[in-house]
Amino acid sequence: MTRADLMQLLPTIVTIVLPLLISLSGVLYKNLVQHLPEQRRTLVEQVVRTVVTAIEQATNSAMENADKKQAAILLVQRTLRDLGLKVSPDTIAIMIEAAVYAMKQDKMAPQNTTNTSTPYAPTPYYPTYYYPTPMPTYQPIYTHA
Repeated sequence: MTRADLMQLLPTIVTIVLPLLISLSGVLYKNLVQHLPEQRRTLVEQVVRTVVTAIEQATNSAMENADKKQAAILLVQRTLRDLGLKVSPDTIAIMIEAAVYAMKQDKMAPQNTTNTSTPYAPTPYYPTYYYPTPMPTYQPIYTHA
């Protein structure tokens, strides 16, 4: 192949290779961002909160707290494993305790039952005959001769 042939093929090669490179870089970026410590911690916290809420709603009050905690630990571990995250059981247990504490604090907080927002009240329409003072009349500044 000569240089002229390569120059003719270059636009075709670029249109084929460039979208592939852009797609691959997007997938790689998402994968790298997912494994950042802050992203992982946020994801684990979301999973733990969801699982704790689900366990509280799904179980009856007769179930012991230790059993609830064990069920939550197992469910969080399974969910995180499915997401490809490795977190120690001790860390999961601590995060579950924090989520339960936060949930109890939310339940004990006083609920604001009064509506402090003001509803939209449009300005009342007053017809022209309602105005206490007569409407001003305008005189032309100049007149046509």
